[in-house]
Amino acid sequence: MKQKQYSPMSVAEMALSLYAGNSGYFDKVDRVKVVETEAALQTFARGSYASLLKGINDKPDLSKDVEAALKKCCDEFFATL
Repeated sequence: MKQKQYSPMSVAEMALSLYAGNSGYFDKVDRVKVVETEAALQTFARGSYASLLKGINDKPDLSKDVEAALKKCCDEFFATL
């Protein structure tokens, strides 16, 4: 997880990046493209999963439903690579 200076990630964005990393989604990404891919994942999630991110920011609790939604988001995004 890499945050740009003066541009911190929200709790939901951090949760998404950590989930993707811990679940092995970045394993097949070339290491020089991980930061770029993470930024693209965040952009994808802000566009297609805004309600998920808002829900995590409002109530930062990693329930089974939230985990399933994070998995769905990652599955959809990483299928496009």
